[in-house]
Amino acid sequence: MTHKIICYGDSNTYGACGFVGGRHAADSRWTGILHDSGLYEVVNLGENGREIPSDRWEFNELADFLRQEPDFDLLTIMLGTNDLLTMVRSGSAKVAVRMEQFLTELLNTQPNVCRTEQILLIAPPSTVLGKMAPSSAALDEACRELGDYYADIAGKLHIHFANASIWPVELGPDGVHMTVTGHQVFAEEMKKVLADIF
Repeated sequence: MTHKIICYGDSNTYGACGFVGGRHAADSRWTGILHDSGLYEVVNLGENGREIPSDRWEFNELADFLRQEPDFDLLTIMLGTNDLLTMVRSGSAKVAVRMEQFLTELLNTQPNVCRTEQILLIAPPSTVLGKMAPSSAALDEACRELGDYYADIAGKLHIHFANASIWPVELGPDGVHMTVTGHQVFAEEMKKVLADIF
């Protein structure tokens, strides 16, 4: 039996290559690796530059998609990196508030588009921007802090949680986007998480 997983995220779900541009091959992305395992049917809803939805249009777009996929088993949500990049002075606490508001609204949408047991919140891999500019070290720390904030949100809302900020994921020269090896490691860690859920 395969489980249908919808993966909603930013460029690291989309599979962007970073500085070199383009997109990793489908079978090299973590979503594609999971799909090719034969255990999961994976729908990739990654989009470059996506932040946590904060306007009605973005929210409705996702809700409408979920209504058209009533047979899905899990919705993974991995967002927050781009929010930190644009809200650097606000820090991880403000980004976490935005995430909690988004998830709460999603769970309260009527008619229901998903239940608590169908959501997996993933704290994104920590950036390593500090390697390029010491002034960016604070952003890396804020990204790591998201894991703790997101864990609290998951507990409060009774949804699944995974903390990719502590996974040994390799990032490319831009300090944000996963390499092919990074995607492989991410996929292996995800398999462990999914085995516990299913």
